[in-house]
Amino acid sequence: MPARADMLTRNAHLNLVQSSRQLFELDPGVAIEAGEGCLFGAGSSPHPISNAAFRLDDGLDPEEFLNLARAFFVARDRGFVLWARDGVPEDRDLIDAAEKAGMRSVHEMPEMVLEQRVEELPLGDGVELRRVVSADDADDYWRVATTAYASLEFPPEIFAHYENHENLQADNVAAFLACLEGRPAAIAMTIVSHGVAGIYWVGSTEEARGRGLGSKMTATAVNAGFDMGAETASLQASTMGESLYRRLGFETIFGYQLFLYPRPEEGP
Repeated sequence: MPARADMLTRNAHLNLVQSSRQLFELDPGVAIEAGEGCLFGAGSSPHPISNAAFRLDDGLDPEEFLNLARAFFVARDRGFVLWARDGVPEDRDLIDAAEKAGMRSVHEMPEMVLEQRVEELPLGDGVELRRVVSADDADDYWRVATTAYASLEFPPEIFAHYENHENLQADNVAAFLACLEGRPAAIAMTIVSHGVAGIYWVGSTEEARGRGLGSKMTATAVNAGFDMGAETASLQASTMGESLYRRLGFETIFGYQLFLYPRPEEGP
């Protein structure tokens, strides 16, 4: 893998890890363990998206990493999802170890990047876009997320636990909310680290779909990330969003496999 692509792959992963930590911290009930080579976050909700394990140090023995993860989550009566980079040589041992341990690959997501700004088109009649700057804005943001991600079977309690609104005003974060005829309708945010603008929680309500708001919100978040000093934008695409991101110029550089370790009472 060329040096540039290798660095981009590494930095995109590190942005996901750092961004996940900042998103975990929105939940006052979260338990976080951040060692030299790993990050574990156990949220208030048992849903896998709220309980995740990431390896930062490619040299950390995968079986040791999984043992640490199991101990952390089982002690909190949680299962967890392990994020592993498919097609990246450094994570081949991690994928092998997860499969050997009987963990199931339950989801795949393309990791996509963009190395230039996006043209921001007019919002259209009746649409107002603003940056999230207050607790009320944040409440509206997560209400839109609850509605938007219901179609991906995300339970509403995930977003109900995102109460630490101050983190949405961190120096490396910009979250945006669009209202349609005065009603909260679409969202997107960027979290900048390691030279990467990670794009997260893009979505819109059903009544707002078909108006191009997904593209407009993504473009706003991407450009805000570049304004904050990022050199690249990065995201993990859902099935619903992948074609939208390709139209904006995003390209896949690898894929994430999500391996599930179930809650103790649920079994394999």
